[in-house]
Amino acid sequence: MNNSRNKVISATLLAAALSLGALAQLHNAPHSAHGAATPGAANPAHPSSQLGADTPTVQTSAPELRVDQTLAMRVPYTPSQTLTDDYRCFLLDPGLNEDRDLEGFEVIPGNPETVHHVIVNQITAEQAAEARVKDGADGRPGWSCFGGTGLRAGSLSAPAAGAGSAARPAPTLQALLPTLQAAGVDTGKLLRASLGAGGDLMKTLAAYGQAGGDTAALLAALGDAGLFGSSQNSSQDALGNAIGNVFGIGSWVPGAQATVFPAGTGRRLARGNLLVMQVHYNTLAGRDPDVTRMHLQYAPRGAALTPLRGLSLVAPVEIPCPAGAQGDLCNRDAVIARNVKEDGPRATRLVQGVMALCGKTLKDYAGQNGAAARSSCDQRVRQDAQAVGVTFHMHTLGMSGVVTLNPGTPREQVLLDIPDWDFHWQGNYWYEQPISLKKGDVLRVECTWNNTRSASPRYVVWGEGTQDEMCLAGLTVMDAPPHHAQP
Repeated sequence: MNNSRNKVISATLLAAALSLGALAQLHNAPHSAHGAATPGAANPAHPSSQLGADTPTVQTSAPELRVDQTLAMRVPYTPSQTLTDDYRCFLLDPGLNEDRDLEGFEVIPGNPETVHHVIVNQITAEQAAEARVKDGADGRPGWSCFGGTGLRAGSLSAPAAGAGSAARPAPTLQALLPTLQAAGVDTGKLLRASLGAGGDLMKTLAAYGQAGGDTAALLAALGDAGLFGSSQNSSQDALGNAIGNVFGIGSWVPGAQATVFPAGTGRRLARGNLLVMQVHYNTLAGRDPDVTRMHLQYAPRGAALTPLRGLSLVAPVEIPCPAGAQGDLCNRDAVIARNVKEDGPRATRLVQGVMALCGKTLKDYAGQNGAAARSSCDQRVRQDAQAVGVTFHMHTLGMSGVVTLNPGTPREQVLLDIPDWDFHWQGNYWYEQPISLKKGDVLRVECTWNNTRSASPRYVVWGEGTQDEMCLAGLTVMDAPPHHAQP
């Protein structure tokens, strides 16, 4: 094989193929008691009313936020005159010349009558360059976006500009074999997968998983080898490394108040990075101008905080048209071709990348029922940790979502159960007590969709567009304390 065919994985692969870029998670504030919604209960439309009875108890109060900085849209935005649901992204610049740890936040909608929800995500300096091009390009503040920022993912673990690290070429497969073998990767299976796939990156990953190889462990080993840039957190799962920096900073939904992270923890805002605030305007409630802002609480410089990070769980999306539906877009290839035309090759890489990560093929989704399509994916925990919060994300076809720890074993524990999904009421739920995750534990995410909910049914695959879908869960985790770690 030539050198290019030996490049089984690269930073571009992980960032572009698995770029969940902006996990649309809504970090809502104090929650009502856990459990299924009860008729007559206070605030029944609150996101926590979605939780099934098996979900662990979530927090119901939060400390008062100290306001250290306020960021706001630079000019008022008047929602679209033609759209019922206007999703708009705006750049916020915290102006950080050093890394800072965020202890809490509060989003203040300027026009709460029309603002339906707000999501704030961190983006890299590389993504910021693209965002500045998009900002105002259509003659209006910000840019149109749905389900995420709409920005292409960069190498999220790469050093910041000016850090003095020169770019290095991606190592070849042969050069990495000793390192991968020492990390427990089945290099025989990997070589056979690469040969059978003709060196194609996605096909190699998929073939390795189909042959019984642990794809997530392979990605982690490649991350440990420094293939994704800085390896300062190399013991973390490579997928988490790739998207953890944009896992989500904060959000607002009706009824939400300030959020303060668990005591002694925080989220890192990196020097030079910016924030993107996605605002969903419900124009049926009006079209008055809006200036939404965000309060931030920083940890004191030098404070020894336990860093919070995102552990993302994904599953493929393969939803056929419901029975009786017809048309060109009920053909999967036609849908992907249209997505590629609109979003470029990234659209294909997203679909293939998630499928490969889960070690699945289209055969696993043959015979799906469009009115009750299902998908799931298991991922092993790469290191001891403690989960302190959980969130879930699908789009408008979603019916239900579940996150389970060690499914089908005596140690099975439901981490989140949403039996009746509502896209408009999403939340990040903070557990009252941290949940222990042991190295080798299995995390499963499961999604169910109903394609009859679409006014114009078509075959649906993974994507950020309105007519696309996702199956995405996120755990907010922190390192296990020393006495908790396995020997």
